Amino acid sequence: MKQFRFNQSKIINPMALLTASAVFLSRVIGLPANISPLGSAGFFGLSPVLFVAVILAFDYFVGGFYQGMLWTYTGFALYPLFGWLSRKSVRWQILALPLASFGFFLLSNLGVFLAWYEQSWQGFLTCYALALPFYTRTLLGDLVFGYGYLAIRSWLKRRQVSASAASAANLLS
Repeated sequence: MKQFRFNQSKIINPMALLTASAVFLSRVIGLPANISPLGSAGFFGLSPVLFVAVILAFDYFVGGFYQGMLWTYTGFALYPLFGWLSRKSVRWQILALPLASFGFFLLSNLGVFLAWYEQSWQGFLTCYALALPFYTRTLLGDLVFGYGYLAIRSWLKRRQVSASAASAANLLS
């Protein structure tokens, strides 16, 4: 039987810490509400421990804890899940990122509905209708940061391949 080992280097690697710090700071200063690289960072593989730490730190220092937040945290869990499911194909990642964003919208606002709205169809529809502007900004942030990440990653890979081809051509001449 294979024994489970906790790989601490995946959590405390300097680049992951820098990314987590930048994500946290982006949520605190500079960006409009709900426009954040947080979902994309979770989707594209920020350490789960750091992903949760950023969410909890923001809620502790800025956002506050609230009734129904378990639904929001469950919604956040969709980002790494969808990212993992689509990890082998850029095409699937392009499709799965907005789906993760939509799943987050559905789950987080279910918590808002259950905590603060009249438990009726009218309350349900009102809750989700009032949440649409927040979803628009969340989706915008996810797409800008997520697709931006994909574009940069693709550019770096093409650049690396070009450099390798040039190096190989120099060796042959």
